[in-house]
Amino acid sequence: MTNATRESAKRWNRTDWLLLGFNAAVLLIVFAVFNRQLPAVVGSHYDINGNQDGTMPKWGFWLLNAGLTVGLPILLKALRYADPRKANYESFAGFFDLMRWVLSLFMQGIILTVILTNLDYQIPIIQIVLGGLGLLWMIIGNRLGQVRSNFFFGIRTPWALMDEHNWKMTHRLGAKVWFVTGLVMFAACWFAPLSWEVPILLACVLVSVALPVLYSYVLFARGQAR
Repeated sequence: MTNATRESAKRWNRTDWLLLGFNAAVLLIVFAVFNRQLPAVVGSHYDINGNQDGTMPKWGFWLLNAGLTVGLPILLKALRYADPRKANYESFAGFFDLMRWVLSLFMQGIILTVILTNLDYQIPIIQIVLGGLGLLWMIIGNRLGQVRSNFFFGIRTPWALMDEHNWKMTHRLGAKVWFVTGLVMFAACWFAPLSWEVPILLACVLVSVALPVLYSYVLFARGQAR
């Protein structure tokens, strides 16, 4: 076992400390810079046109921020060790850590966007969400084929979970679909008319979920027909 493998196999390793420290530091900096400027009631939800349609108390907003940026990566780590197939995570440990970093950066970006919107900056929130999700989809799609069978991450259809070949083929297709739909979302945030952006986002999410699931079932059905 190499040093890198031993490090990733630890229940709490150097990468976890770096991620926790980064997220905590960003949270504290953002709190110190913006807390006094924010109103007591913060806009926290937006409709499909980017218009604010929901609010929450400022203290609740900061708790939500902490949960998404600090708590979520810790929860994902805990799920890894709660998984009955936790031994399989070692084969995609690099992607697992990358995913937690990318999710953290995405959440930090969205929260900062919401804060600036509350301070009356003219922020194109729909374009930012669409472009951010596009990058997220492409990064995940680029490595999705490495994910091995588990109960918490990846395309966990019943047919893939009970058949290793189905799992591998489903994730190979899923990797291509996620990368392409992510590329479409990212391009749409720059070039698509504003009225098209939400339909493109919804269509890409639907395709990236439905197509691998359908393919997984087709593989299962073909195996049953033999």
